[in-house]
Amino acid sequence: MFLLWPEGIRHDDVLLFVTDAAPYMVKAANSLKALYSKMVHVTCLAHAHHRVAETIRGKFNNVDGLITNVKKVFLKAPSRLEIFKTEASGISLPPAPIITRWRTWLEAAFYYSDNFTSIQKVFSKLNPDDAVSIEKSISILAEPNLGPNLTYIQSNFRCLPVNITKLESSGMTLFESIEVVNNTRETLKMANGKVGKEIYNKFQNVIDKNVGFKTLVQISKIHSGEVNSMEGIEEDLKVEDLAFFKYAQITSVDVERSFSRYKNLLSDNRRSYKFEQIKKTIVSQCNASNV
Repeated sequence: MFLLWPEGIRHDDVLLFVTDAAPYMVKAANSLKALYSKMVHVTCLAHAHHRVAETIRGKFNNVDGLITNVKKVFLKAPSRLEIFKTEASGISLPPAPIITRWRTWLEAAFYYSDNFTSIQKVFSKLNPDDAVSIEKSISILAEPNLGPNLTYIQSNFRCLPVNITKLESSGMTLFESIEVVNNTRETLKMANGKVGKEIYNKFQNVIDKNVGFKTLVQISKIHSGEVNSMEGIEEDLKVEDLAFFKYAQITSVDVERSFSRYKNLLSDNRRSYKFEQIKKTIVSQCNASNV
C-alpha cells in the first residue's frame, strides 16, 4: 500500500478486495477488515461459475471419460489423425480441455454433442487393440445413455461458458456484471430434472456464501434507481463512497492477466532491459488490451 500512498496509507480509500474463494483468502480478508473498515470483500464470480461447471463434470462420469480418453487417442498419432480427417473432414479435431481452465470441459461436451455421429464413425475405423484409450473410448461411445447425457448438458448448461466469457471482459459496469450473474441464475433455475436442480442449488449456495457480492448487488440497485435506501449496505460505507463502485470488478481476471504480462516483462532472458524500454513495453501491453 505504501507504493500507492508513500505519504501514508489511506485506510478509508480501500473499498473493494476481490479474491478467489479459497478458505485462506476469506480468512485473510476478514483480518484485513480490521485495517480497512470500508473494504467489501468479494470472491471471484468467474471462479464461482467454474465451480458449478466442476459439479456438472462430476455428475456425468461417462461424458468425462469420453473427453479424457478421446484427447489421448489423437495425441502424436499421425495415422489416426489421417483417419479422422478422412472420415470427419468437415469438423475440427476433438478438443483437449484442461480441467483447471475455465469453460474448456463444457465446451468439449458441447463439441461431442454437436458431432456425436461423426465421432462414432471415426472410432468405428480405429482398432481397439492399438491403445487402451481407443478401447475405452469405443466402450463409452457404445453406452446407450451417453448421447442423451451430452444433449442434456448442452440444452441446460450452455449459459455457463458464455457467461464466463462475458465476465472475463474488461470495462464492464457493476450493473452489467451483476446482470450476467442473474442471467446464469435464471437459466440454471429453468434446468429440468434432478441434476438440474442440484446444479442450481450449487450455484445458489456459492452465491449465498459470497457476502460481499450481496453488498455490491444493493449498491448496483442504488446506481440503477431500483432502491432508494442504504439498507443492506455496510455501515462504514458512506453515500460519498457508492459512486466509486460504478465500475467495480466482481472477478479477479484482470489481476491474473497482469501475471502473464509481468512474466513476459521479467523473463530471465532479458539481461539488458533499460527503464525506457520497460516503460514502452508496459504502454504497448496496456494499449493491446483495449484493441
